[in-house]
Amino acid sequence: YLNERRQFGSSLGSFQLVQERMARMGGHIQAMWLACWRLSKLHEEGRMTHEQASLVKAWVSARGREVVALGRELLGGNGILAHFQVAKAFCDMEAIYTYEGTYDVNVLVAGRKIAGVSAIRAPAAPPPAAGRRKHAAAAVAEAEAEKA
Repeated sequence: YLNERRQFGSSLGSFQLVQERMARMGGHIQAMWLACWRLSKLHEEGRMTHEQASLVKAWVSARGREVVALGRELLGGNGILAHFQVAKAFCDMEAIYTYEGTYDVNVLVAGRKIAGVSAIRAPAAPPPAAGRRKHAAAAVAEAEAEKA
């Protein structure tokens, strides 16, 4: 498409920023493929960890999202037309990023290994009713002691 579509007397593919985006897309695709290949080798060897899988899944889904966004951008208005299939790829990639083991959860799993502390915490439970009454009674007694 980019070599056929012409603007200002030249094909879109001949413009510098178009080539930059194409190179960025190609670089991301190559890096995503290599990361997945390396992870599959670790899995075959029995050395892959959940944290490694989460890190690769998060990174690949973020880069994939960027690649389809760049592809849609390069097609201009045609990028949202059903005929070009880019809008479908855009929606598919969003589902991978968001729904199939969300990016944020995968980053937190990987970050836990890197930082050595978990950022994933259960919400704090309120104290039992008896504990609240005891706490309130202690606060009242403390306030009365300060007045005296």
